[in-house]
Amino acid sequence: MAPPVYFKSNSQGSEIDEEMEARIVTEKSVLDVGGLADDVGNPMEVAMARVEEILDITGKMDAAAFLRFLIAEKFPKKTAVTCSLRGRSVVVLKLISEIDPSTPVVFCHMPNLYPESLDYRAKLVGALGLRDIREPAEDGGPLPGDCNHCEGLWSENPVDHTRAYETFQLNRALANFDCWISAVYPGLYPDTPGPRVREEGRLIRIDPLASWTQDQVRRFMADHGLSYHPQAMLRRPEPPGEESKSVPQYHY
Repeated sequence: MAPPVYFKSNSQGSEIDEEMEARIVTEKSVLDVGGLADDVGNPMEVAMARVEEILDITGKMDAAAFLRFLIAEKFPKKTAVTCSLRGRSVVVLKLISEIDPSTPVVFCHMPNLYPESLDYRAKLVGALGLRDIREPAEDGGPLPGDCNHCEGLWSENPVDHTRAYETFQLNRALANFDCWISAVYPGLYPDTPGPRVREEGRLIRIDPLASWTQDQVRRFMADHGLSYHPQAMLRRPEPPGEESKSVPQYHY
C-alpha cells in the first residue's frame, strides 16, 4: 500500500477542487498503464475478446441481472469485489449478497479507521450476510505480462481540515480472479457515465453502477432499508432533499 498523500482542505464545502481531481486522474492513469508489458500477451487478448462478448450479452441488463450473469454464469468463483463504505459501494454489496454472499470482498480503507467505520462495516457485513471479507494484500507489483491494478480512496480529517488520498495496489489480491468488480468509488458522480465493462490487462474490470445517479443510489438505499456511514452527512444540518446539489463528505 502506498503512503497517504495529504492535501490541505481549501474550504468547508463538499467538492474536491480541480487540482485534487486532476491529481487523481493523472496518478491513476500512470498506475493503470505503467506496468503494461510492451508485447501484449495472450491473456490480454483473451480479456479484450471477453469484453466484446459480455457487452453483446448484457447490453440491456440492469445492474442486478448484470452482476448475476458475471458472478453466477460467466465467472463463477473467479470474481472479486473491491469496495469502500460509500453509498455506491453499499448498493453493490447489497446486490452481490443476493447473488452469492461468498463472493470475495476486499475492503479498501485508510490505515487508521474511525471507530464508527469499524462498527458500521461489521453491521453491514452481518446484515448482508457476506462471508468472505478481505484486506488488500501486501503487493509486489504487476504480475508478469499484466498491468498494474489499483484503487484510490479519499479520507478527510474534520479536525484539521486535511484530506488524504491513498492508492491501494491490488495485483496480489486479484491474482486468482478473472473478473474484478471495482466499487470503491472515490470521486464525485461523473457527469458522463464511464464504461460498465473494460479490459484492464488480463482482468475484466466492471463498474456495475457506471450510469447510476446520486438520486438512484439514495432511492435504492431507502427502498432496501440500508443506512449510510454515520459520518457521511457530518456537514449536513439536515438529510439531503431532492433539490440538493452538494455531495456529502465521507470520513473513514
